[in-house]
Amino acid sequence: MRAVLLATTHGAEALLPSPHPEVTGDTVFGRLRRQLARFDVTDLTVIGRPELMPGLPLEGARVTTSTDVDSDLRLLSEACADGDEAILVLTADALLADTAISSVLSDPTERSGALVGSPDHAGTAATAVFRDRGLILSVGTTFHHLSQPNGAACGVLKISTPYLSELRAAVRQLIADDVAELADGSDAWTLTLLALARRGTKLTAYSVPGVPYGRAVDQAETDALLTAIKDCDEDAVRLQLCVKADDDLFATYSISSYSRHLVKLCQKLRLTPVGVTWISIVLAVVAAGLFATADRTALIVGAVLMYASFTFDCVDGQLARYTHRFSAFGGWLDMIADRGKEYLLYGGLAFGAAASGIAWAWPLAIAAIGVQVVRHMTDTWYGTMQDTASLAKATRSLLYADDGFTGSGSGAPGSAAVRLGKKLGKLSAQFASQRRTPAYWFKRTIVFPVGERWLVMGLGAAIFDGGIALAALLVGQLIALGYTLAGRGLRSWAAKVAVLARPDKATHRDDGPIVRLLRRAGLPPLPVLAIGLVAVTAAIVVSAQGFGIARLITAGAGLVFLTAVFTASHRHAGPFDWLVPGALRAGEYGLAIACGLAVGVPMPLLYGLLFALSLYHYDLAARVDKAASPLDSREYGLGWDGRVVVLLISLIPGIGVWVFALFTAHMLLVFLGGAILGSRAAARTAAARPVAVNA
Repeated sequence: MRAVLLATTHGAEALLPSPHPEVTGDTVFGRLRRQLARFDVTDLTVIGRPELMPGLPLEGARVTTSTDVDSDLRLLSEACADGDEAILVLTADALLADTAISSVLSDPTERSGALVGSPDHAGTAATAVFRDRGLILSVGTTFHHLSQPNGAACGVLKISTPYLSELRAAVRQLIADDVAELADGSDAWTLTLLALARRGTKLTAYSVPGVPYGRAVDQAETDALLTAIKDCDEDAVRLQLCVKADDDLFATYSISSYSRHLVKLCQKLRLTPVGVTWISIVLAVVAAGLFATADRTALIVGAVLMYASFTFDCVDGQLARYTHRFSAFGGWLDMIADRGKEYLLYGGLAFGAAASGIAWAWPLAIAAIGVQVVRHMTDTWYGTMQDTASLAKATRSLLYADDGFTGSGSGAPGSAAVRLGKKLGKLSAQFASQRRTPAYWFKRTIVFPVGERWLVMGLGAAIFDGGIALAALLVGQLIALGYTLAGRGLRSWAAKVAVLARPDKATHRDDGPIVRLLRRAGLPPLPVLAIGLVAVTAAIVVSAQGFGIARLITAGAGLVFLTAVFTASHRHAGPFDWLVPGALRAGEYGLAIACGLAVGVPMPLLYGLLFALSLYHYDLAARVDKAASPLDSREYGLGWDGRVVVLLISLIPGIGVWVFALFTAHMLLVFLGGAILGSRAAARTAAARPVAVNA
């Protein structure tokens, strides 16, 4: 990673107070350089005022001088013009606790963003910003009005490789619009952050509450801020922050109350977050095996091990946040393992219950995995819709003084559905702000989060049996799905944001070879998918009843659903088009169920195929949610359309079971092989990531 340091204020040359454990006469600039070196950031370009240069340690850096903000921007444009390596743009007066700078530089994903702190403690030179949903959405300058300031950007901006073109375009626009003159008195770093925000660039607001950091413009601010940093027990703050403050009900009261002790124990035992994830996986696999025996003692022990697995599932993320030992693979593995463990437990419960004579156990497990996958897919792209809506409001010309967040919009016209959607949004935000009240816990619990799902499974298995556990689980899932779709549908209609109108929508849809052949057609996706889902549902009903025409009906339903290939080139600009990926998953899983029932595929094998498909699809979701996936290519996954064709082939008499078995093995091989090869390739090419936090 390379860095550009803007040394334009006297804070850069401010001396660290004496006595000091570091070199006598050390400066804020020198301290920042050493912090960057711990993360192997040694390719430095310094842009600064000539009068400041004699007092700065510039050895090994490319140095250019400038006399005003306009020159700063032009030199910054030149420094960022070439190369595809991620870049840091920093102010040389940034005085940061190690934990603060580590929160930005230890992020291994492709996110871009800036360090944001409290407006009360970040220094007079810090940049006022508005942040929401973890994103920087508006930036204030001497000209640009900030309607809802709630943070202060502190001179650290990270731009990852996918966003380099955004940075270059933003700086060019600043120069073209002569914004330096328009916002006279604002520095080049602030204007760069402003331009990125007003382009609608997705900028993460990195923040470490409780740790002091900011920009120091003079010696007095330097002394005060450095004293606060030295007085801060960063280890204690990280330990406090590693546990989520807004977790779900079960996790909050049954795990978070003591998990910090486990985090410290894991750290003393030198366990890595990935190692803790593997412990959680092993415990879940053993629990699933015990559930499969259906023995009363085994069910109770399995429930206990499942609780232990969930505990370590919480601890792995807490350990990563405490030690700042993040990795792209670790974040991906955590997300994949969370769902993989859960679906293994479904399978274990179903196997044991079926062996005990409960005929509807496997159908319950199959329905549960299908509902949960569709729910998670809609969750992923609904989150994308919300981010897109926020970024759309942030997008604005640099020549406008006001940002896009002025006013509440309560008087905006619209239909009853639009007004209701806006009211639901405000009500949701109100509940979220009323921490740990009955209304808050209702909102957190009605969506049936993972802790509550595992609690229902564990208690159901330990007290009753696997069949009851799965039945209770499915009821909770269906209630949560109905609740979330109803509320989000109204809020989407109010927002009216085009989520999938983007160049990479084929990736989000998981389109395959047939779509690429017929991409010129452009039918609206949701009506076509709705018809396809009705046809697939009818095929499931007919196949479940064992009618002789089940194969024919299922084949027809598959062809109807396959007409969704003609929707691929549609712009996907409708307010509900965020449902398209989830609808495609629902149709694909539903068709797999219908085909399996029609040709008499054993229930465990049918469930195994859905399990393999779910892992593959969660990897796709990880690209959106975690900005990380080791799978370099999805070509061998065949796309949803290619997989539908394979399912239709299984309807040929005499080969159905073999097709399902080979298809399941193929999808597992694609997922596991791609993950292993991709992870090894990344390990070979990526430099070792130093850890700046001593924990």
